[in-house]
Formats: sequence, structure tokens, C-alpha cells
Amino acid sequence: MMFISLSKRFCLILSLFLLGPPLAAEPVPLSDYFVERWSDQQGLPHNSVNSISQTPDGYLWFATWEGVVRFNGRDFTRFGSDTVPAFVDSGIRALSVTSSGDLLAAGSRGSFARYRNNQWHPMPFIDARINYVLEDKQQNIWLATNSQGLFRIDASNKVRHFTSADGLPSLTIETLHEDRLGNLWVGTASGLVRLTQSMLTQIRDVPSVPVISIAEDRSGNLIIGAETGLFRGQGDRFTPYYPQRLQAGISQLLADKEGTLWVGTARGTVYRVTDDMIDQVGPSEGLPDSRIKSLYLDAENSLWIGTNSGLVRLRKANFSTISSQQGLPGDYVRSVLHTKEGNILVGTSHGLARIAGTRTETIPLPLNDTPMPSILSLHQQGDTLLIGTHQYGLVVMQPGFQIKQFNMASGLASNQVRAVLQQQDGTIWVGSSQGLTRIREQKLTTYTKRNGLLDDYVMALAEDNSGTVWIGTESGAALYSDGALQPLSLDHLDNTSSVYGFYPGQNGEYMWLATDRGLIRYRYRDRSLSIIGQQQGFPIQKLFQVAQDNQQNLWLTSNLGMVRMPLQQAHALADGELEQADVRVFSNGEGMLSHQANGTSSPAIAKDESGQIWIATAQGVVRVDPENIRELSDFSVPVVLEHIEVDGMAVAVSDNLELAADTRRLQFRYAGLGYILPDAIEYYTWLEGFDTDWVPRGNVPVAEYTNLAPGKYQFNVKAHYPGAEISSSDHLFNLKITVLPYFWQRTEVMLAVILLVVMILIAVIRAREHVLKAHARELREQVKQQTQKIQHQAKLFEQQAMQDPLTGLANRRSFDNYLKQLSENPTQYQGYFLAIIDIDNFKLVNDRWSHDVGDRAIHAVASVIAHNCREGDHAARWGGEEFSLVMPNVDVTKATEICERIRQQIEDADYTHLGFGLNLTVSIGLSGSVALDDYRRLLIEADKALYHAKSTGRNSVRVWQKPSGPTPIDSCSA
Repeated sequence: MMFISLSKRFCLILSLFLLGPPLAAEPVPLSDYFVERWSDQQGLPHNSVNSISQTPDGYLWFATWEGVVRFNGRDFTRFGSDTVPAFVDSGIRALSVTSSGDLLAAGSRGSFARYRNNQWHPMPFIDARINYVLEDKQQNIWLATNSQGLFRIDASNKVRHFTSADGLPSLTIETLHEDRLGNLWVGTASGLVRLTQSMLTQIRDVPSVPVISIAEDRSGNLIIGAETGLFRGQGDRFTPYYPQRLQAGISQLLADKEGTLWVGTARGTVYRVTDDMIDQVGPSEGLPDSRIKSLYLDAENSLWIGTNSGLVRLRKANFSTISSQQGLPGDYVRSVLHTKEGNILVGTSHGLARIAGTRTETIPLPLNDTPMPSILSLHQQGDTLLIGTHQYGLVVMQPGFQIKQFNMASGLASNQVRAVLQQQDGTIWVGSSQGLTRIREQKLTTYTKRNGLLDDYVMALAEDNSGTVWIGTESGAALYSDGALQPLSLDHLDNTSSVYGFYPGQNGEYMWLATDRGLIRYRYRDRSLSIIGQQQGFPIQKLFQVAQDNQQNLWLTSNLGMVRMPLQQAHALADGELEQADVRVFSNGEGMLSHQANGTSSPAIAKDESGQIWIATAQGVVRVDPENIRELSDFSVPVVLEHIEVDGMAVAVSDNLELAADTRRLQFRYAGLGYILPDAIEYYTWLEGFDTDWVPRGNVPVAEYTNLAPGKYQFNVKAHYPGAEISSSDHLFNLKITVLPYFWQRTEVMLAVILLVVMILIAVIRAREHVLKAHARELREQVKQQTQKIQHQAKLFEQQAMQDPLTGLANRRSFDNYLKQLSENPTQYQGYFLAIIDIDNFKLVNDRWSHDVGDRAIHAVASVIAHNCREGDHAARWGGEEFSLVMPNVDVTKATEICERIRQQIEDADYTHLGFGLNLTVSIGLSGSVALDDYRRLLIEADKALYHAKSTGRNSVRVWQKPSGPTPIDSCSA
């Protein structure tokens, strides 16, 4: 044990750390928004994104110097001068969506086109670089050019040109805006101009400097972004807007429907102005240190930012991440603890930090060995703080600024402390990579496998209401109570081994265990254990930590993201009242920089006094407010048909499709235009005239049909985020399809063929009359031969009646006859054993992989049973997924050995050729008798043994025996 003297500076930090109240809560800052970036490395043809728009069908469009880019959430599609004749040059500067939903794109050297009905159409040519395009309320199109003034194109394509002679102070126009009164505001290189009824008026309150962007707030006030700052006003009266904060460098403005003003700058910072409050996000939060050229708020309320260095999306997410950019000493977070002072302590690979409100600060530890130890575990009991490190043992901080350090030199089993716990009586438990150490009254006692632990690698510690200490290791759990250590083996629960975390529940009736095979519930009243894992449809096998929110949900951490499960559902699954889990998995797209949660040290999850959940991840500490979760089902997803292939050849996408009669293959590629989690979108199709209802496609955006019969069809497709109502028809896309008949299938051709056939039949009948007698003898001989064949076939049918057609085994009728023969010949055998074999969770096989895979699985199991039959044994398919096996002249040992061999071979077999991820196990009930005439009792006993095997975990062989009393928790299973 080491006592460390503290400097005055450290005493002050420790005082604030342990005793200071949390900082006052503030609104979630803009820096906590989720930032995502795309560049030419992710498919953009050019990193300069000059303009952004979204068409009514849901597509996002980006103007770049290498063409217009269409984005569906996953793929970028480029349109440049090489594919669009109307584009003289691929450099596109401006985008705008018209009132009819068309997209206008304009740019270098007069490139100007309209996108309508999946086609580009040329617009009147303007020999100038076009900086901005706008359609007004009268459907006139206005073009702002570079050094050529202002152009107006009316509905009849007549062009009017405004120049200096009309009152423009400069022929370089940067931006345009039409206000709610119909006035057109023109931002020039030399100030602001208002155009009303073709009359231009320069606004004197705005300096004669370049006006870059114009926006209008909900009150009708105009916001002018000029080279010297912001101005706000109405009519001709403008005044500086936030002159102290927003001055030079304004490059883009956006006023959204909520009344928020977004301001982009030339140095990559975005300001949010709401109710006279300013917040900002910039390069330090992940934005490129580059000029912001465009801002756009899409239908899902995500802010898209176009810069000179690529595309950025900024949006509210369910999770926010605090990393080294926000002040953590390291990004790899191992543990997180909510203190009684209301702060969050974060243990990282590079030291300890405290989060108080919106403030994050590093807490130095005065260890002689290292200035920034890697923190693995944390625990607070009263005013005592326990800190477990990776290399330097345990640090204990106590009132009066007393610090004690325990390491291997002091008697710890290892300096790698992965879990710590202090009980009410002051006893400290230290879980390490080499065993468990108890510190009581300065005396250290170590427990390892020699003392009752199932494994020396201790990862989790918890204390329940009775004072029992729960210990989680790599090979199971253990309980310490009343001075005794009791191992708790879990391998009978789906072969569970590692226990990473505990959660005692809020009422003390249960203990939840996060393990490498799922979530295990221990119920105190009957000491029962139940597992919720892959057999219950749980999507993730290895779980690290458990916490419960204020909405009665369990939150589970894993390497694949966060899982939210209603507590009521968890109990129903554990009680066997519910067969299938229905949970929500949160991953990277939800706001986490990494979905890898850490869990081999604890605690790695915590809940603060406001109900927020904090999670330790590989890229910072993640925070989520369960009360404000944005469900994906709240967002409707437009769906579009992007590509049609007919026999491998692409055809134009339209509302009607006509196919030739000899069409063999028809393929559709579609896209759900949702951008929050595009890879999670689920698709449904319905080809009316072929399908009877909607067909789920999962997240595969392709549907294919072959050899459609002539007729009329309608192809429907819709898309939803997970959790949306399947019956909803929002944004339904449909396409009418006609498959033409072959020429011989036409009505007139068919009538002519019928007439010809009648005439031929008459001729054939007459020709056949004189041939029939000659064939009479031949027919009689054929009748004789057919009679012999029928007799032979009857024998085959008799044989097949006793055989199961799917497996080749004997069927139920054969089984009954066999037992009857045994009872009629009592001297033939010296007793026999009967086994009933049932495939475990076979309904899940049919539901997940289809009934066809289920049939093949039954056949595979039958093959294993037949392979293990001895001469004289009788194997039969009992019915469905059940089989029977009669074994004469065996004792219980030999019968059990045969059944165990069958069970093991079925479990070990590889079924991936039947279905990806498919595993099969069987439960076997066994009963034996010396009296060969008592087979009905034998059936009942074998069935009860089978029920016992099912109810005690499946995948086992049980021999019928008389019922016994309750089994204690540490005894072997029956």
C-alpha cells in the first residue's frame, strides 16, 4: 500500500471533483449534433458543392464543378456535359426546384437545363456563367450571372436582360431572393438592389460590397449576408445584425421554417441563430476548414452543408458523442460512472475525465509511475472513490484528500483492475485479470480458481440487496455470501461462458447478467435462470452491460451497437410467454462515432439523475436521452424506381411498360429516399396479377421476375424505416406492365387454328376406322402387360404405405405394426428401449429459413438417425419433426449411448448448405421395458422424458424416471 502526498493544486482539483456540484444544465449545443462527411473518396465527382436542392420525389441534388449529382442515400449519380447535351460545361453553379417539381441546373459557359420526368431538357442559352437561378411566383425564371447582369425568362421563353443601364450597380450578380410581397432582391458585387415591377432600387443602408446570400425569417424580415457582415430589415431600412459576432466572412444563409437562421462562413463555421441566441459548430467539431458554399434543410430536418472540401450533413441524432475533440483525454473509453454529485466520470485509455453539464475536463491522478494511467474501472461508495487502472493497480480516494494505492506489491492479484466494488461495511472487492482480491481492514485476501472461482479473469462485480457479491468471469459467475464463495455455472444455458456485467433491477427481485450468449435472468424467489438469446430471435449474441431507463426499457451494450428492449418483453421471453424478441438496435447512423461499446471492464454504462444513459465506446463516451428517442418509423420514406432491365437490357423508366411475348427476365431496381439510416430501409413489392399480397424484400432494393404470362400487371413498391406500419401506402410507387401475347395467342389466330384442328380430326377419325381392328390384338396384349405392371405397382404401393416419403424411414403405421409384432413374440427379444426424438425450435427453422429448408433439415436429421441404427433397430418418422427409435436387446447404458451419439452428431453437423446460420439440435426422451406387451406405457414414459429434456434447456437425452424434488442452484441438471 502506498500513501501519496498531494500538492495544493491537486487538492483543489480533487475538491472540485468530489464535492463540487454539477454545472448548470444548458440546452444541447450545436457541437453535439451528428456530423457526417462525404468527399470524392465516397463517390462525389468533385469536392466543391456549390448548391443543394431536394426534388419532391425525395432525391437530393448537388451542384459541383464536375456536373449535377443525384443522391439516393447510398449512391451518387453524376450528370455532366458528356451525358447531358444541354450542359456546355460540367461546371454547375446553381440549382433550384420549380413550383411544378422540376429541377433547374445552371453554371459555367451558359449551361442551363431542366430535369423533368427522368429526362434533361435544354433551356434558352445564356452566354455567361450563371451564379444563381430562381423561379418567381409568376413562373418567370431569373438568372444571376457573372459579369453579364440579370436575365429573366418568361413562360413563353422570352428573355429580358437587365444591365447597368437599368440601374444595376454591378453586372456580377451573386444571389437572388423573392420575398412574400413579390419583390425580387438582387445581391450584386456592389451592394443590394430591389426590383419591383421592373424597376431597380439600390438599398443605401447596405454597403456597396458583395452581397453573398439573402434569407427571409418567419416575420418577413430580410437577412442580408454581405462581405462586411449581416444586415436585417424590411423595405429600404436595414441595420447591422449581430455586428459583434457575425462580421466579415459570411458566405451562406438559410432561414428554416422553425425560425432558425443558419449562417455559413468562409472558414468552415456554421452559426445557429435562434431567439437571439447564437451557437456554432466548426472544424473543431468535424466540419472541414473550408468555405461553406451552400446550406439546405431536407425533408428529414437534416442540415446539408456544401463546402470546397466536400459535403457535410449536420443533424440531431438519438445519440451524441463526447470525444477528445470535446476535451476527453482519450477516445477509447473503458468505464463511465455517475457520481453522487451529479457528474459523469469517464475512464479512458489516456486518463480520467469529469463531465459536468456541458463542460469536460481532465482529472490528473498523482501517480509516480505515469501522468495519465489507463482507467479500466470506477466505483463510488459514499465519499470514497475507487479507480481501477490497467497497469498501476487500484487508487482509493477518501475524504480529507487521502489517497491509497494498492498494487501487486501490496498483495493484489494483478495490477490490471477491471472491476471494483465497495460494500456498506467498507469491504473493497477488486476484480483483476489474475483473480479476485478482498480488502478488509487493510488485509488483502485473494480468490482464484483454487478457491472456487470458475476463472481467474474477473470482469464484473455487483452487490444485491441481501449483500451478496456477484462476480463475473470469463468462465461463468460466482456468488460470495456469508464468507463462502459459490460458483455459478451457466454452460447449460446455450453454452454460456463469459459474464461481462450485472444489473440487479429496481425491485431487487431479479439479477440480470450480460453474457457472451445473450441476456440471463436470475429470479431470487425460485433461484431459476433463464436466457434470452439467439433462440428467441435476439439479433446480437454477445452483450456487455445492462441498464434500465425511466421508461421501463433495458439498454444493452455490444460490439454491434446499443440494444433497447422493453423490460416487460424481457420478462415475457424469460418466462417462455413470448417466443420472439422485437428490439431496436442503434448503430453508427444514430449519432455514435463507433457502435463498438466496451464491456470487459465495468461499469461501462450509467444513468444520470435526468434519466440519460451514458455508454463507454471505442470512440468516446456516448449519451442518449431515452425519453427523446426519435423513432425511425416517424419518418415516411419516398420510394423511386431507378432502373429497369428486360432480358439484361436497360429500358427507360416510365409509368407504363410494354413487354414482348418472349420476355424471359424482368428486373427492377428501386430506392427508398431516406437519408437518416439508408441501409436500414425495408422494402416491400407487389406485382398485381402475379403476387397475392405484399412481398417483404428486407433491405434488398431489387426485385426480379421470370417468364411472366401474357396479360396486364401492376408493379408496386414501397419503403419504410424499421417499425413503420407495413400496411401504410405512403409514397407508393406503381408501374403498369403489359406482356403481349404470342401471335398464335391472339383471338383471330386461335379461331383459325381451332377450325383447322376440327378438319384434321375428321380426316384422322376416318383413317383410323380401318386401322382399329388391326390394332385390337395388339391392344389386348398391351392390356395384359399393363395388368402385370399394375400388380407390380400395387406391391410397390403397399411397400410405400409403410415408408415416410420425405426421409425414407418407416412411417407411423410401420412403427405401430413393429411394436405390435414385438408384443406378439415375447420370446424373440430380452426387453427393449424406446426413444422419441424431437428437433428443437423447429418452428423457428420454418419461420426464418422457409418450410423447404425445414423439410431438408428433417431429412438431414433422419439420415443421422438411420446411420446410427443397429441391425434389428427400428427407426421411424413419428410425425412432423418427431422420430421414434426402438432398440431391442439393450440396457439403459447402451440405449443412452446410442441416443447421445445421435444427439451429438446432429449438433455437430454443418447445415450451412441448407441455410446461412442454421444450427440444429434434438431433444430425446428414452424409456425401457422388459415386458414386450407394455408398449403403450413405454410411449407415455418416453414422451414425459422428452418433455423433461425440452423444459430443461433442450439438446439433451433424458431417461424417464420418477419425479424428484426441487434442484438447488449449484446442483447438476437432471
